[in-house]
Amino acid sequence: MTPIIQDIFSIFFVLALGYVAGKRSSFDQAQASGFNHLVLTYCLPALLFVSIANSSREELFSDTRLLTISVAVLLFWYFVAFFAAIFLFGHDRREAGIAGLSAGAPTVGFLGMAVLAPLFGGSAALSVAIVALVVNVILVPLGMFFVAPKGTKPAAALLKAAKEPVVLAPIIAVLLVLAGVRMPDLFQAPLALIGHATSGVAVFAAGLVLAAHKFQLNAEVLWNSAVKVGLMPASMLALALITGVSATHLEQVVLLAALPPAFSGIVIAGREQTYVDLASSTLIVSVLGFAVAAPLWTSLARHLAG
Repeated sequence: MTPIIQDIFSIFFVLALGYVAGKRSSFDQAQASGFNHLVLTYCLPALLFVSIANSSREELFSDTRLLTISVAVLLFWYFVAFFAAIFLFGHDRREAGIAGLSAGAPTVGFLGMAVLAPLFGGSAALSVAIVALVVNVILVPLGMFFVAPKGTKPAAALLKAAKEPVVLAPIIAVLLVLAGVRMPDLFQAPLALIGHATSGVAVFAAGLVLAAHKFQLNAEVLWNSAVKVGLMPASMLALALITGVSATHLEQVVLLAALPPAFSGIVIAGREQTYVDLASSTLIVSVLGFAVAAPLWTSLARHLAG
């Protein structure tokens, strides 16, 4: 079984497990909210901190072109999805903030190395680290900023987002990397231990939430999914070719851009009880789309890179 198929099967298995548990009332929605709180406050911050803190300045900034095009592509599609949610689909700012994460933030922290390492080996670490940095230091804080309650002043919303552990942890990790400070293994090991629970708990919680809501297959879900597995990797491929990114890294960043939506967006949606149906539905459709699109993007990138 290929790594991509294995990852997709794992996601659907755990999602189905959570869905069945929700339908059987093994867990109620208050407990699902508890799982979301566990992921956003403890598991995910620990995972992000360890993954970034284990990098070096050389790894993060050795190829500024990768960093530049990753920031440009991910930010561009985040805001395209954000404004589409408002002006095309009639959502408010809070719902649009989640829509941006659903369409514009790939789940690099969870699946990046799992998908790329078997294909590219250790060379994938740089691409994964850079794209994960953009997602977790820029896009997730943006999403947290926009989901602030209505009436919140921008400065207060920004401060609230900055205080969230899921935002604060990667920023502190980046500062430590820039300062050349390395965390002792004594502290990294327990953080990695709780961080490893992130993916399973997040997808299980998404299944619980989905059990209480209806799966939707409408124009908005199809649009979000098309951005995630189609338009985003296409623009990443074009920009990487224009800027002269090396052939190996080109394949890697295109595949990373096509990954399904970051689970953090669904967890935030569940916690805030906004855009839940659409975010969960987008995840399911995007995972299926990724299974079809990933081999095609890999082959196309390899062909165009020569």
